[in-house]
Amino acid sequence: MTTLRALWEVSLALCVLAMLALLVLLLARVLSARLFDRTSAVRQRLLPLLLDGDPAELEPLRKGELQAAADLTVEIAEMTRGSEREALLARATALGVTDLLIGRLRSRKAQSRLNAVEALSMFEGSHDYVINALGDRNPDVRLGAALALAQHANAPAPIDIVNKLNESAEENSLLLVSLMVDLAETNSDAVAGLLFEEDLSHRVKVAAMDALSQRGGEYAPLLAYMARGSGNEPELQPRIFRALGRTGHPAGAEAIMEGMASDNWIVRAAAAEAVGKTRLVAAADRLSTLLNDPHYWVRYRASEALLRIGTRGVSVLREATRSEDPVVRSAALKMLAEGRA
Repeated sequence: MTTLRALWEVSLALCVLAMLALLVLLLARVLSARLFDRTSAVRQRLLPLLLDGDPAELEPLRKGELQAAADLTVEIAEMTRGSEREALLARATALGVTDLLIGRLRSRKAQSRLNAVEALSMFEGSHDYVINALGDRNPDVRLGAALALAQHANAPAPIDIVNKLNESAEENSLLLVSLMVDLAETNSDAVAGLLFEEDLSHRVKVAAMDALSQRGGEYAPLLAYMARGSGNEPELQPRIFRALGRTGHPAGAEAIMEGMASDNWIVRAAAAEAVGKTRLVAAADRLSTLLNDPHYWVRYRASEALLRIGTRGVSVLREATRSEDPVVRSAALKMLAEGRA
């Protein structure tokens, strides 16, 4: 009897807990719906002010409305350009949006500071605040500030931005490349100058090279020079050859040919890859000798490059299929099969 009573009491307790949990979920749903309705109503009231209001007649909003105004300003600003955007930002400033964002730069939450920096970068008079954010204690905020500044012609010098980013943890490498691409749009020579800074990490230099390689053959001679002079930097040299290949410019042909004779197999593979991307037909014979390289990736990149350079390369591959060396024959047959597929 005692055991049955205990089971009944446990079941009753579980039912009560389930009911309480259901009530909490229902209450949260109701509160969420009311908050959404209230926010929607505020946004509908603010929209005409941001689109058509006279900045001289607008007054600062109450604290509860400022967040909605800030979110709405960022959403509209991302869809507008020119005079329309300038007028929108002027109205937002009159409503107190910039004051809210400046205050959030002192938030303890890194995400709040990052959002504030990205929004402030749109306002002309907030340039100094965004520059100060380059010294933020959080690397994501620093990188966000750098990316925001890179969108403007009056951005700090690339070396100054990079020095700020290098003060602590590693930054996101993909975003670092994006930063360099943006900086190169306004000051490509300064980005090229980063390659000669001895104190900068390879990661920064690789990002700079990737950005320069996207500008076509303009910096191919510089990258070729860097490829030749980086023989004592085995981690950096292969990446220079890859960047040189991405330019697709024949100015790096001689450096690429030298790279295929390197003692470092990673460099040989990168140089062979660059041959394929630049369609360097003159390197076909040199590529054929790499088909029996002791390292698989060198053989693969060499056969791939032969396929990429066209008729001459395909002819070399077909000739290699008749080689007595099984390694050469296998590399050629596999790449020809891949090309047919």
